[in-house]
Amino acid sequence: MLFVEKKSNLIRTRFAPSPTGELHLGGARTTLINYLFAKQHQGQFVLRIEDTDIKRSHIQYINNQYHDLLWLGLNPDESPFKEGKYGPYRQIMRVPIHQEYAQQLLKKKKSYYCFCSKEELTREKEEFLTKNKSANYQYSRKCLQLSQEKIQNFLQEQKPYVLRLKIPKEKDYIFQDLVRGRITFRGRDIEDFVIFRSNGISLLNFAVVIDDHLMEISHVLRGEEHLPNTSKQLVLYESLGWIPPQFGHLSIILNKERKKLSKRDQETKQFQMIYQLREKGYLPQAIINYLLFLGWHPGEGITQEIFSLEEAIKNFNLKGLHSRGAVFDLEKLNWYNNYYIQQLKENEFADYAWKVLEQEHKIPSKKREWAIQIAFLFRPQLNYFQELISLTHYFFHQLNHQLLSKDPENTLWIEELVKKLEKTKEWEIGKIKDLLKETFSISRERKKEIFLLLRSMLTGKEKGPELPKVIFLLGKDETIERLKI
Repeated sequence: MLFVEKKSNLIRTRFAPSPTGELHLGGARTTLINYLFAKQHQGQFVLRIEDTDIKRSHIQYINNQYHDLLWLGLNPDESPFKEGKYGPYRQIMRVPIHQEYAQQLLKKKKSYYCFCSKEELTREKEEFLTKNKSANYQYSRKCLQLSQEKIQNFLQEQKPYVLRLKIPKEKDYIFQDLVRGRITFRGRDIEDFVIFRSNGISLLNFAVVIDDHLMEISHVLRGEEHLPNTSKQLVLYESLGWIPPQFGHLSIILNKERKKLSKRDQETKQFQMIYQLREKGYLPQAIINYLLFLGWHPGEGITQEIFSLEEAIKNFNLKGLHSRGAVFDLEKLNWYNNYYIQQLKENEFADYAWKVLEQEHKIPSKKREWAIQIAFLFRPQLNYFQELISLTHYFFHQLNHQLLSKDPENTLWIEELVKKLEKTKEWEIGKIKDLLKETFSISRERKKEIFLLLRSMLTGKEKGPELPKVIFLLGKDETIERLKI
């Protein structure tokens, strides 16, 4: 059967994470797309927590994920922290509602009791695989044949059970995916899956359908890994007599090898969680801008790459979403963050920089202005604020470096500079430039060699900001001390 498009006066989307970990880039991108689509249509965006997996769910992850969304600027209209008329917004608190609908399906004979133990199911599967040489095992439905008397006896004995949905095997389930186009699921390929356990807790697919329907979610935009769940949920919508929402399945995020992004990816494993990016000193507007283009394009002929959240709401369209995997490019994320760092007001940049440097180097507050001047040296090249720790290290710590050149003539030039620095009373960048120019009035090639030696002795590096600025901020005494051979 072909499901028709759901008619709704109000666009309502949702992000429904499980609180079993921190907010991932993929979850943040899913949230962004749902948020943009809802806001573009003057709709509402809902945060619902799917926490029926009691053993793995933790309250701190609910709090952390919510505050990550707020930090990104993706403020839900309804959530466990901002109740609306469709609550509660934690799935575990909606279990009594799920129980009512589970009983309805039983009465309508759309579902049935299954008393098979795990051991029985394991044996059944092993026998099937041995006999059929095939991996497409499905439950045999043997509990569907139980008499009502047998069922009542098992219930009185308090034998553990599950409720399974009875799948109409002869039907096809067809829907128009908002990203991938027409998709068909055959009923015979869908197992009679479990919707409820005797412990009173509903399983994910059952709870999701009930909650999406009762919360009047009009569009379900989620990752393509949920496509198998969609087949089951379509059967549930039909069994309950409800019109399903519109579905769109977003491309997964890939690494550079075009495999699914994993925590084991060495290059990106420290950049995959929103809290990691925040701690490293990425700006929320940069992350939003990057995620917008991760699997989306505004349209042919549009070359704009910088979008504020407001511009993204105005320009977003579902047609621009790609069905193929989107590659996580750390260099591109850094490009965006560098751009937004340059856009910060000076006092904003100073606050970010001081927070990082003061925490790392334990700098007394009286030296704040000096530390901030050092940070500004590196602003043009800065990808994220924690890079300041390594870039500025030589300003706050003694160096362990070896002399690059043992050429006596070079060392004579350095000794000559030290004498001039000791005599100068004007410690200004302009004066330092004049001293360098006066001391090294030599051939271009030789000058380059000596400047390389000079930079190495002062910073331990071969490249960096302009030497006069570095010397000025190191201070007269420290500079002389480092240049003594």
